[in-house]
Amino acid sequence: MQEILYDSIELTFLETLINEENRQSDQNTIQLDAINSISEYVEADEALFVLFDFENPDLATKKLLGSEHSWRSESTFLVNSSSLCSAMPETVSTIDYTNRSVLELDPAIFDVFTRPIRNIILTPISIDKTILGAMIFTNPLFNFNDERRSKFLQIMVKGLSNAIFAVEHNRQLIVSKADLEASQWEILNSRNTLRTFFDNIPSCVYIVDHSYTILAINSRRSDRINKAPNELVGGKCYERLFGSSTPCALCRVTEAFNGVPAVRNLREWGPKETFIHWEITTIPIRENTNLINRAIVFDEDITEKWVLEAGLIQSEKMASIGQLAANVAHEINNPLSAIIANAQLMMRDLPEASEDTVEALKLIETAGIRAAKIVGGLLESARREKREEFEEISLNETIQNAISMVNFEIKNRSITIRLELDNDMPNIFAHKNKLMGIWINLINNALGAIETSTGVITISTRYEKNEYRIAFSDNGKGIAPEHQEQIFKPFFTTKGVGKGTGLGLYVSLQVIKEHHGEMHFETKADKGTKFIIILPDIKRNEE
Repeated sequence: MQEILYDSIELTFLETLINEENRQSDQNTIQLDAINSISEYVEADEALFVLFDFENPDLATKKLLGSEHSWRSESTFLVNSSSLCSAMPETVSTIDYTNRSVLELDPAIFDVFTRPIRNIILTPISIDKTILGAMIFTNPLFNFNDERRSKFLQIMVKGLSNAIFAVEHNRQLIVSKADLEASQWEILNSRNTLRTFFDNIPSCVYIVDHSYTILAINSRRSDRINKAPNELVGGKCYERLFGSSTPCALCRVTEAFNGVPAVRNLREWGPKETFIHWEITTIPIRENTNLINRAIVFDEDITEKWVLEAGLIQSEKMASIGQLAANVAHEINNPLSAIIANAQLMMRDLPEASEDTVEALKLIETAGIRAAKIVGGLLESARREKREEFEEISLNETIQNAISMVNFEIKNRSITIRLELDNDMPNIFAHKNKLMGIWINLINNALGAIETSTGVITISTRYEKNEYRIAFSDNGKGIAPEHQEQIFKPFFTTKGVGKGTGLGLYVSLQVIKEHHGEMHFETKADKGTKFIIILPDIKRNEE
């Protein structure tokens, strides 16, 4: 009967062990199944399971086997404080309960067992001589003289040790995998963040090595040649980006590899005489060893900055010319006053003069007065005006003043000026001199477009729906279709060298925008061009 019991337990244990390995049960289930089987096998009164903490080997957990396949109690203790656990034998051993005082104080078994102890079986749980824990069985009836049963007991303990180690190893693998996945996610997230940052830097950026091979490039730079970044990485920068077989003549990458940051400018020409002005900065990338194996290249579009600087230079130049004109006008003012005064005196002192003489004196007076008005206009235009100084002015008056400023050219060309001005318009809140500058520019452009002797420039104004609408029309040659998209761009001009800066319409549009207005044009070949300006009534729109 005893043999049948042992055989049944052995078979059950083997089946349980196989099933545990197949379904990868948790540690608690494996411990309960194993200690329950072994406790029955050695016919013990009570069974205690001790497991060292895998992460803190100085700490151990003890669990007393209870009924109904569960633990009766569970607590922790320090391994070094237990003589049983700190000096664990490598094989299954028995200990007689002769030195009661010593065993009672051992924290591994102190205040755990409920029945008197006569002797115990101490079974270490180990893998490759590494102690994982132990099982303690009290008052066993097991016969160690039965060699086959003793060997199977060792097999049972070894099987439990392998199962515990396998489950713990699997748990550690799962934790490591989770940590690895978390690290990979963090790396991927960081990579995506860096890639997004890299691609959305306002500048074009790429990194090269000593051989000019592109190591990384952002989408802003690759988009310039309609390529994806991965199509450019690995190629030579001068081949992929500039279509050259040798490094660019003005390339500053070599200086960067010598440890010196460098800056150069490049103008990239586009269709219809357009261009982009690039500022190219090359910076060395130093490794931890202070070696320089890579360089980063920044291409920044500074066209607008360059245009503003050029416009500022032009403005300063025009300001100097305006100041000179004002000085000249001031000097002319006194002689003009004398001419007008003497003409008026002569007409008064010569009452009996001939009709021709009187007519000549009147012509002198009229010409003098007209010249004085022109001089006054020059002085008014030269007056320095702050950006914030908007004032209420007559829009029609600014147009008439602008016409008087270019009247000589109009008369010289025999051009007809047709005015269709709305005299009932309210005053506009604006920069007087800046608006006059726009009108002068539009009139000059119209004069340049008229190539016949029957030229007509029509200027109209009207006020409706809280808006001022101004139109300048001419019957000139019109704007060529290939130039229509370019006329408001800075430095674009169809005039010959020295005859135009290409800034007139660009600056005019900026002034219109400063007044929160709009500027459009209509044109037909050989029929003429019409510029339409719409300015809001700032005062009334705010009410």
